[in-house]
Amino acid sequence: MYPAAVSSDAYGPLYSRIAMLMRQRILGGQWEAGAQIPTIEGLMSEFGASRVTIRLALDMLERDGLIERFRGRGTFVTDRGKGLHRIKLGQSWHTLVEALEGTRPRLLETIDDALPPGGEGLGCDLAESYCRLKRVHVRDNVAFAVMYVHLDQRWYQRAADRFNHELIIPVLRSLKGLKIGHAHQSLSIGCAEPEVAAHLGVPIGVPVGMLRRVICDEDGVAVYVGDFTYRGDLIRMDVDLILPEDGDG
Repeated sequence: MYPAAVSSDAYGPLYSRIAMLMRQRILGGQWEAGAQIPTIEGLMSEFGASRVTIRLALDMLERDGLIERFRGRGTFVTDRGKGLHRIKLGQSWHTLVEALEGTRPRLLETIDDALPPGGEGLGCDLAESYCRLKRVHVRDNVAFAVMYVHLDQRWYQRAADRFNHELIIPVLRSLKGLKIGHAHQSLSIGCAEPEVAAHLGVPIGVPVGMLRRVICDEDGVAVYVGDFTYRGDLIRMDVDLILPEDGDG
């Protein structure tokens, strides 16, 4: 029987969570393109779920184009999974910009005069006023992140339409007169809130990546404060380890 903490309906439909686990196997390469996945009976045994539940989970993967089912032959992984790369959360500015490639933003709302939460812990000073943008980021027609970005009003007003409809970091970099003095980000693991879960198409309470990114200008003012929630099955963080000078571990 699959662990009770995962099979409990309190965390959303079981078929949806099983689909996420199988998606993870495809994206992680455990189930390679062209490979036949276990039979329905085998999946029923592994997950401790009914035939109907497994069929519903497979329906979700089939709608995403990750599997293809053939009567009398079985279910096979398609090539589409190769294109659904996990979002790479690196440590350099170059990696950040590179990770945005192929991303399509969808604006949900803008609110003026909204201060970022936790202002005293930003590591830099607050601007006089901010505009808050609520957005969803989509890649390969899959929503992978929900974000609340607070932008210094001085700079937001310089290119409001571009900030609303384009990727924010490239727009910020293109503004003449703005010099970035410092940028940092932190990542933690949390659970999907109801509204976020609805936007990301995941069950309430499943693990998600929660990232805060702060960008300050050369005067030490926070011009960008972003709070992101990423689908847990679609992000990856790579960290280079610094070895001791003598090479000993």
